[in-house]
Amino acid sequence: MRKVLFFILLIINCQLSIDNVCAQPDKKAGLSLVKIVTTKADATQIGETTGFAIPSPTNEGAIEIVSPYTPFKQAAKATVIDSKGKAALAHRITGANDLYDVVRFTIDNAAGVASGSPVVAPSARAGIKEPRERSDRATIPPLPVASQKLAAGSKAYILKNLGKGKTQTIEVTIGEAPELSGLTYYTIFRPADETLTGSPLLNAKGEVVGVIQRNAASQTDKTYAIGIEFNEALTVSTMSAADPALQSIFIPKQLPAVQEQASSYLYLLTKNTEDTLSYLANLGDFIEKFPEDFFGYTERAQYYAATQQYAYAEADLNKALEMCAEKADIHSSISNIIYGLNQSKAYKQYKDWDLNRALSEIEQAYSLNPTPLFLMQKGKCLYALKRYSEAVDTYAEINSTRFRSSENLFCQSRALEMAGGDSTEVIALLDSAVTRFMRPLRPDAAPYLLYYANTCNRYGYYKEAALGYQEYESLVGTKTLSDVFFYNKEQVELKARLYPQALNDIEKAISLKPQEYVYQIEKALIETRTGHFEEAIYTATQAQKLDPYDPDSYKLIGISLGELGRKAEARQNLQRAYELGDEQALEWLNSMK
Repeated sequence: MRKVLFFILLIINCQLSIDNVCAQPDKKAGLSLVKIVTTKADATQIGETTGFAIPSPTNEGAIEIVSPYTPFKQAAKATVIDSKGKAALAHRITGANDLYDVVRFTIDNAAGVASGSPVVAPSARAGIKEPRERSDRATIPPLPVASQKLAAGSKAYILKNLGKGKTQTIEVTIGEAPELSGLTYYTIFRPADETLTGSPLLNAKGEVVGVIQRNAASQTDKTYAIGIEFNEALTVSTMSAADPALQSIFIPKQLPAVQEQASSYLYLLTKNTEDTLSYLANLGDFIEKFPEDFFGYTERAQYYAATQQYAYAEADLNKALEMCAEKADIHSSISNIIYGLNQSKAYKQYKDWDLNRALSEIEQAYSLNPTPLFLMQKGKCLYALKRYSEAVDTYAEINSTRFRSSENLFCQSRALEMAGGDSTEVIALLDSAVTRFMRPLRPDAAPYLLYYANTCNRYGYYKEAALGYQEYESLVGTKTLSDVFFYNKEQVELKARLYPQALNDIEKAISLKPQEYVYQIEKALIETRTGHFEEAIYTATQAQKLDPYDPDSYKLIGISLGELGRKAEARQNLQRAYELGDEQALEWLNSMK
């Protein structure tokens, strides 16, 4: 009986041993681990970390690398070294999350280099390929991704990269596995080990269930991992162009798969990043993926033109005309690019890229698609060429359509003024430009309102100018305006004989710059004209303290004293004004005799 029991126990123990061996991940799983070295644009090393390969979720048959995010901040290049010492470059970032400290990216296997050899970044100019040796390519088999999460108490395995192609499989037990917002946060009752950061957490089948996280400094008695399901949330979408986590990495990002989203992403990218090399690489990706969409060619041409690489810009524009159906839009883009160049004083003309060429291109665009949008560009070209009468006619045509706007009315008014048109019509157009805005006025109406007031002032429509300045002040706020504005406004109000308003505004100017002599004299002048002689004497005396040798203060004091019947004092001040060079003071002296 004892022998039978012994054999039964022996069989059970053997079975448990076999099960335990079978539960270990395949040793080949270690081939999926990589070492990653990140560097800045100036080749300064940022750090080293561990990563591992998984099947690409969007590109069947391809692989992507999962790694900690932190070493990628400010990185312009990341070199991936496989278990055999072969190297490849990080090609495109496909997702990143600084909160979970994970990043995912593709590698450029065609750009692999032998270990120890210098890693050369691919040319930013799309279409130019660096020669590569096939024997240098990194080969990294992917780890399968688990479809099920592990529960507390389950056995799991941490795959540690020891370097030089060696790995270590560490068996652990899942202590806790809470879920939050669809993500699993694994707690492993094992002391933290910084060298494990970025290592994959595997189940018994060798499938990835999580990634080991970097511990907080105060938490060293446990090891933490984030569930691999975060992988589904790591994507590059249109709004990723404004994602700080992604924009802190200077390695090009993967374009969204949908054409409209990709073009929107590129547009937003120009507004949210200074990483021009990544932007240029993404433009190359867009052209390669959507060769019949003119957007990629014209955007890259715009970049090349702005950086004085005119031959490249010209090549892209010609290619767009060859490949794309939207000829009118391409001619319009050519016109915009050339027009923009000619607005810069630093521009040295390239071939026939002058304003006449810009006008010719937009006329071609309009002949193919007669939209008022193209007429707006034509008007700009005509104005820049000083063909003002033609510009007036062009803007008048635009303003007879649904594209009538404050901007186009303003442009028509400006062109009419430059063409020597009637001032009444010029101001009427400006008034229409302001009227186009809904009441109450929004801040974007402010420039039009100020220009309207300035123009009215210039043509002698002082009451209209004063009203315009007052409305402008109400719109932008008194506290935002300078003493010069209030002085100019006061001058217009004086001409319009709006003395109370003028006095109020010159006092505002004085409050902002009390030591300005001119402002004090202006106030005294208004007070004299309005019969406030005591106030005028006081104000002119204050001005006198600022400049005792200017005759205006003495003259105004003299006039005010005379009006108050204090003739002797008045004559003394007027005599002093005359001695300081004011001839008009003599007339006042004679009148008092």
